[in-house]
Amino acid sequence: MTKSERNPSWTRDELLVALDYYLDNSDDYFSPASQGVIELTAKIGQVAKALGLAGSETLRNANGVSMKLMNFRSHDPHHSTKGLSRGNKLKEVIWAEFANHPDTLKRAVSGILEITQASTGADAPFFWTDDIDEAKEGRLLTRMHRVRERNSTLVRKKKASFFEQNGHLRCEACSFDFENTYGKRGEGFIECHHTKPVSELSSGETTKLTDLVLLCSNCHRMVHAARPWWTLEQLKLALSS
Repeated sequence: MTKSERNPSWTRDELLVALDYYLDNSDDYFSPASQGVIELTAKIGQVAKALGLAGSETLRNANGVSMKLMNFRSHDPHHSTKGLSRGNKLKEVIWAEFANHPDTLKRAVSGILEITQASTGADAPFFWTDDIDEAKEGRLLTRMHRVRERNSTLVRKKKASFFEQNGHLRCEACSFDFENTYGKRGEGFIECHHTKPVSELSSGETTKLTDLVLLCSNCHRMVHAARPWWTLEQLKLALSS
């Protein structure tokens, strides 16, 4: 296999699914022949397919999945038998972010698997990418977040509701008003941000207007500029300081 044909590096989404399994089975030996590892491999393969990774049907095998699980063991302070220390930095980062927050991890993985199932069916939704930094919960939930933010019907309703209550559209963090600054060209212009934690998103859930806030382009970009994403409260605190 040439260098250009190597399998792509593991994504956050795949590693989160693997870590969730590890935390539920931390005393296992993770044999590639075990039923649990075989089933996990199939799940991770479907996640890879939903992400559009090349060769996703056979991208991850049970041996590779077993090794990733043992990589996590090398970071586990509660396990006397150390695992495989070799591995990329991302596994260490994900361990630090989620190992002590298993409930948050489990919600995120549940959302990832729901989206995976929806995106590999006959009516698979189209997920675009943009230049925002993906959430710590992975690419699929990030895309779901952006789908909710760009729902044109919801955006129109949110703008109309805010205008009815306030008489104009402004950023709910910094109060920037596009129309005041740019005149007619800025009339009605503002972006919508989905405030619900990414880990709590699910593919069948309905977004409410109360889940959305209006932000100017700068404030919205700053929310998504790095991990972990800012909450609205953290954004306002940064502005006030």
